[in-house]
Amino acid sequence: MRIEDVEVGAAYIAGIPQRLPPEYRTGHGASVAQWRADMQLYMVRGRRIAVTVTGFGDAAGTVVVTRELPAGRVALRLTAEQAAGLGLAEGQEYEITGIVTDEADRVITFPSRVEHTIPARWLRPPGERLKVHPDSVRFHRALVCRDADGMTPQEIDHAAAGALEQVHHVQGLALDDPEHDWSALVAEVDHHEWLRIAAHIRSTGLAAYDPRTDPDAVEDLPRVRFGRSAPPDET
Repeated sequence: MRIEDVEVGAAYIAGIPQRLPPEYRTGHGASVAQWRADMQLYMVRGRRIAVTVTGFGDAAGTVVVTRELPAGRVALRLTAEQAAGLGLAEGQEYEITGIVTDEADRVITFPSRVEHTIPARWLRPPGERLKVHPDSVRFHRALVCRDADGMTPQEIDHAAAGALEQVHHVQGLALDDPEHDWSALVAEVDHHEWLRIAAHIRSTGLAAYDPRTDPDAVEDLPRVRFGRSAPPDET
């Protein structure tokens, strides 16, 4: 996205590259908050995150964004009375850090916010959908064909129903978290392939599916390249 098109206060989807630019890989946070922000950005490499633009960065073409994070670790500064009650030496300040749990030992999380300065070109409109590369489509279709090999029509129908449930589940997650966009699209590819196989086996009257007799089957797993990374080993 162009810097002139960015609106302060608006929500966007930030696509974080798998390989961060050198200035993000070699910098060291000058404070605990900056170090935490640097680590959080490193942890979301290759993912899409929901952010809100709060301003423009000092460097040309950059924006300041914030995103919400659940915090499970908290710090509690002790009062002088509390420190004395624990038998701690006077004249010092003490802080307890750790996690908060309820009576069922479940960890309680608290809202937290982290701030990043990133290039404006990483931003995308919140409603933008990803597109699956044709090689990735073939790869996932091949996986379904391999899994369906030898299945009966009833088993294939059951698998198609399960794939549809997965589509609905992941689509629901993607409504709140853009990190699930890719998974939702892949789930749709899987479901469509199960439906295609189900239609094929019923039209041919076969007792079990055989991808070797299916002219539209993808039998061999294609090599899939993600960016400039090397293709995965074939197994």
